[in-house]
Order: sequence, then C-alpha cells, then structure tokens
Amino acid sequence: MPDTDLITEHGKSVQASRYAPYFLSLINNRLSWGASQVYLKVFDIGLNEWRILSALRNEPGIQALRVGEMVAMNKSVVSRSSRRLEDLGHVVSRLDRTRRLLWLTPSGAELHDKIIAIALRREAALLDGFSEDELNTLFAMLERMRGNLSKVDAVDHEVSGR
Repeated sequence: MPDTDLITEHGKSVQASRYAPYFLSLINNRLSWGASQVYLKVFDIGLNEWRILSALRNEPGIQALRVGEMVAMNKSVVSRSSRRLEDLGHVVSRLDRTRRLLWLTPSGAELHDKIIAIALRREAALLDGFSEDELNTLFAMLERMRGNLSKVDAVDHEVSGR
C-alpha cells in the first residue's frame, strides 16, 4: 500500500479523557481481571462463579434466568458457571415444576463469605479518599447512568435495526 493511502490525521476520534465509556470500561476491565485472577488462585473459581454465589446469597432459591438479570450475565454463562458450582458442591439445584431453582450449600455460603471479604477490601481500595458526600454523588450518578441504559439500547436498536 502506498504511503499516500495511509491516514495520518490524528485527533479525529473520541478523546479518552472526556469519554465516559472509556473510563467505565477501563475500570471494569481492571477490576474484573484482578478479581478473576485472585479468586481463581485462592478459591479455584472465576468471576462468573463469584457473581452467582453473590446473587444466590442475596436471593436464595431463584432461577438461573433471575441470576442473569441480577448480574447482567448471558444465560449460557450462568448455566455453565452454576453447573460448575454444583460440581464443586457449592450450589444445588432443584426442579420446581418446570423451573430450575438454585441455592447455596453450606460450603457455597462459606466460600461466598470468604470472597466477599476480599471484594469489599478491593472496593475500599478503589474508593479510598472519597468523602461520604462524594460517594453519595458518585453512586447517584452511576444509578442515573444505569437508568439511561434503555436510551443506549434505543440508539443501538435505531442504528442496527434490531
């Protein structure tokens, strides 16, 4: 390809320092990667399994579909990860008519309680130096962003036709 065909203009895309998805993605990726590495090394489970343990600790006896809604995870990932937790003896499922309901076992609850201590320490490190007022503002703004996700979905639908 001749050099004349190369695009050399710069500054024509998003500016990371003023692009919220950049920051959200960067923070989420770093937090998720770190958590996954720690949980795998220390407890032999990944982040997806941890999210299921957390969901079941909050709402025992729920369907896998509800777990997926709570933690924004694809149903196939929830299914695969919950079956792994069952194989490890941390989760048990029971059929209730046509619904497969999930519960933690005592070992699952114990594992959850060990991991949540680490998760909360990691969150405290992330939020170190924020005042109570700043934290209230941060969480209010994050909640507002979460509320705007349906508007993002509408843009996606408009652009893709799906």
